[in-house]
Amino acid sequence: MKNYFSKTIRLILFMVLVVSTIFATISPQTFKAQKLKGSKINIDGVINESSWEFSLSSSNFLQRDPLEGEPSTQETDFSILYDEEFLYVAVRALTENSSTIKGILSRRDVETPSDWVFVSIDSYNDNRTAFEFGLNPVGVKIDTRRFDDTNKDTNWDAIWDGKASIDEKGWYAEFKIPFRELRFDNNRNKTWGIQIHRYIAENNEEAYWAFWPKDVNGYVQHYGELNGLEDIPKQKRIYAMPYVTGSYNKNDDLRTPVHAHSYNFAENIGLDAKIGITNNLTFDITINPDFGQVEADPAELNLSAFESYFAEKRPFFVEGGNIFNFSLGLGDGNQASNSLFYTRRIGRAPHDYAEDDDGYETNPTATRILSAGKLSGKTSSGWSIGILDAVTAKETGTVKFDDGSPTIKQTVEPLTNYFVSRVQKDLREGKTTIGGIFTATNRHIDDEHLEYLHDKAYTSGLDFDHYLFNDNYELEGAFAFTDVYGTKEAILETQTSSRHYFQRPNTKHLSIDSSATNLKGFGHKLAFSKIRGDHWRWAIGEWAFSPKFEANDLGFNRRADSQVQFAWIQYREDDPGKHIRRYRINFNAWRGATFGNESTGDGGNVNGGLTFMNYWNTGAGINLELPGWHTSATWGGPAVRTDSQMNFWGYLSSDNRKPIHFVLMGYSGQSRGGSNWYGIDPSINWRPTQNFSVSANLSYNYVYDSWANWSGYETTEDLQTGQMDYIMAEMDQKTISATLRLDFTLTPNLSIQYYGSPFITVGKYNNFKKLIDPDGDTFSDRFLEYDKIMQNYNDADEVWEIDYDNDGVTNYEISNLDFNYRQFNSNLVIRWEYKTGSTLYLVWSQGASEYIENSALNYTNDMQDLFRTNIDNVILLKFSYLLNI
Repeated sequence: MKNYFSKTIRLILFMVLVVSTIFATISPQTFKAQKLKGSKINIDGVINESSWEFSLSSSNFLQRDPLEGEPSTQETDFSILYDEEFLYVAVRALTENSSTIKGILSRRDVETPSDWVFVSIDSYNDNRTAFEFGLNPVGVKIDTRRFDDTNKDTNWDAIWDGKASIDEKGWYAEFKIPFRELRFDNNRNKTWGIQIHRYIAENNEEAYWAFWPKDVNGYVQHYGELNGLEDIPKQKRIYAMPYVTGSYNKNDDLRTPVHAHSYNFAENIGLDAKIGITNNLTFDITINPDFGQVEADPAELNLSAFESYFAEKRPFFVEGGNIFNFSLGLGDGNQASNSLFYTRRIGRAPHDYAEDDDGYETNPTATRILSAGKLSGKTSSGWSIGILDAVTAKETGTVKFDDGSPTIKQTVEPLTNYFVSRVQKDLREGKTTIGGIFTATNRHIDDEHLEYLHDKAYTSGLDFDHYLFNDNYELEGAFAFTDVYGTKEAILETQTSSRHYFQRPNTKHLSIDSSATNLKGFGHKLAFSKIRGDHWRWAIGEWAFSPKFEANDLGFNRRADSQVQFAWIQYREDDPGKHIRRYRINFNAWRGATFGNESTGDGGNVNGGLTFMNYWNTGAGINLELPGWHTSATWGGPAVRTDSQMNFWGYLSSDNRKPIHFVLMGYSGQSRGGSNWYGIDPSINWRPTQNFSVSANLSYNYVYDSWANWSGYETTEDLQTGQMDYIMAEMDQKTISATLRLDFTLTPNLSIQYYGSPFITVGKYNNFKKLIDPDGDTFSDRFLEYDKIMQNYNDADEVWEIDYDNDGVTNYEISNLDFNYRQFNSNLVIRWEYKTGSTLYLVWSQGASEYIENSALNYTNDMQDLFRTNIDNVILLKFSYLLNI
């Protein structure tokens, strides 16, 4: 620990010593809002009220694409008015040929390749945060919350009005934005940041009122200034949204000797509320929430030792979620999802389940959230604040018997409280931020069989982000600490879990403490980057997690005991040429190791992408990984040396503005140890009319693993010697999946959406081999491969029998774990926003899954069999009504 901190501090001091901050002052665009006098503005998209006065012309709008710095090809005017409750914005998007105006009718918050105008307001005036509102020519609304200057949260939903209209001169947009939807201080005279952005689909043109060149990093920091806002009173912000749901669930599997019907009814009531504590602090609460309208997660069969990450889709946790984000990842890839706060932990699937071979089980699939509340916002002094607390119910599984035996009730998830607090401080007008986080998970465990869970888990962290050298460079970092408590059983379970594997032999830095009731760990990330320049950009950095780092009670981390250092260089060209509009070339190198200095992967890649003048895109890459150590191959046994491997990938996509748009992706790879893999992933989107679209995706993947751990167990017993050996096998896995989406929009407030996705994966194990030397230089040094004559499949017992000395006596019996897993999920959602903020959902969901052993892939038969299984049908009606108190 001491060496870790001294090394990190020296690295930070070195970076601080070699960089200095140079301030640059650029005069921003300015606009003065006028106080509304006389009659109110009628929001109808027709700009005919006398109050509107247009004072700016298209000469103030400059292109960032396709011709950077050139005047916009079309004239754009705008004006801004306000009263004590609303900010009014009118935009006149004139067009020389009105037949080129493109307005696609879609559900709210779907950014189609239409024409658009966006009004983005930095009401904090912090150069980092903005509230953005968009309209297209047929009145479809989009709202976005921008944060940390360049990031955005498209799931943020505000309550506002906007309409658009079209005539022979162009199209027009009117915005009526309540001040209560913005966040600002109580100063009498206000100066806010503002940006007006127009997208012209015909030319793929991005035109901005407050322009900045593409070689300059940032977004919100380049907004113009909005002046003239005076004496805006404190806004009363109290929204209450009660809702009621009713659902009907039908599945023939529901009918059992202890349940006479093939259906279930359920009903639910709940409340969502939003209360403005001040003009810039908001308290949100949800009581007994229901997320039945949320789309199902994509299907998968996870054969690895590590947890899969799924994106959050539930509105309460998605909206404003960026405030609570404490990322421990850098760049992309699996590690990018590492975080101290993973909202999917709240309401997760129960840890345990009730079962009995002689009974009929009923187990909950998710933990019910009793209530959750969060306080969030930003003060005038630059403090961002987020506090969240949630309570989930004690969940029980039941087993009933048809012989009259008493029903078994078993706790499968304890009553749990989750708490998160997050703060950030802006310095130097947002060019430096320093923040911290604290999380707590407390479980009330009153059943002995759940004592393998932590009863208390705490994490804390500090992070920073600092722009240097005239904002051309960035230094960012984070430090995290974890502290978990539980019984000896719970801490032993953690030490031996796939994230830690303290039981691995021949490791000097790992050891099991079976008497421990507490585990403390630490982690960090650190990166220094060149983020601005005409052509060259680069980054160096590292992330690391100590062996005892354990964040997964409320956070997400796939693997502890890991450290990675990396370097990235990019050459980019944004000036259009004769055939190519822009291109990027990237060079990457990395080194991975455990804290015991076992190499877990050194490698590098070269990749690039380019856009043609017709807006088609293509790209490709090649990746090389050097030999290293696979620390989880034996599921807690010794690390096994790996061979070098190489893989390739590429893609081609057409212009997404066209009625038919396609993307074709593919990859392949192989290792010197004989493993190989490939896949193809084509997709197509067809928009026959401006309010209807069909998109389809097909994915086929093949994996041949020359030394898969066939069982997921550590060892297999030699029946003759009693010795426990590591037996591997070759695995052939084929996976095929598809996704179909239909979007039909009747009005900007009434839409019908369908999502359907079948998934089939088939795996077959054969050609078994014994691990004899994990440190062997070659594949044949590491594994003893058994001849086919030594391997016999016993159909009666459904086991493989291995007689490695051909004496007629079986040495190993290995269960047949060939698999054929099929799953289908679908959602049909009718959404009607019958009143601003009030919504009616009608949802029909289907789900089916089947796991079959020892079955080959036959797509036609598998699909037919999948739809012959008992499908779970759920019909749900959800009605919510917004009360603006």
